[in-house]
Amino acid sequence: MLSKRNTPKSFLPEAVNWAVHVLNRSPTLVVKNATPEEAWSGVKTYVDHFRIFGCVSHVHVPNKTRTKLDDKSLNCVLLGVSEEAKAYRLYYPISKRIIISKDVVFEENERWVWDKKYQKDIACDLEWGDDEKEEVHETLELDTETTSSEGHQHG
Repeated sequence: MLSKRNTPKSFLPEAVNWAVHVLNRSPTLVVKNATPEEAWSGVKTYVDHFRIFGCVSHVHVPNKTRTKLDDKSLNCVLLGVSEEAKAYRLYYPISKRIIISKDVVFEENERWVWDKKYQKDIACDLEWGDDEKEEVHETLELDTETTSSEGHQHG
């Protein structure tokens, strides 16, 4: 899984967790007519939430945590599912942190470009103030002869 998506080796534990999650919910020859998860818990398993490990995903940023001009989603990498909640476990490469979210859109055919250097957007304050007391005035010199002669011509 790591090599297919060119994911760094540091994500090996995440890949192993995802592989175990998928295998426990897949049919096997040992357990007849059930998956290992069904045999253990007695609850039928669903696989609708399965996605391709390492695919690009877009996590929605809630309205209350962003301003009007901020992006409505973050581009992340799928690492699997959360053990604490029914949500996805995603890696946000720009801030290098893990995000747990249910509100995700996936691009399973896309992979993250790990070689590219990403930087967090840098905000700077623009200073519009009284610091510059000096005003610039541009003076236009008009040729009065041309202007007055053009103004008197009638066609």
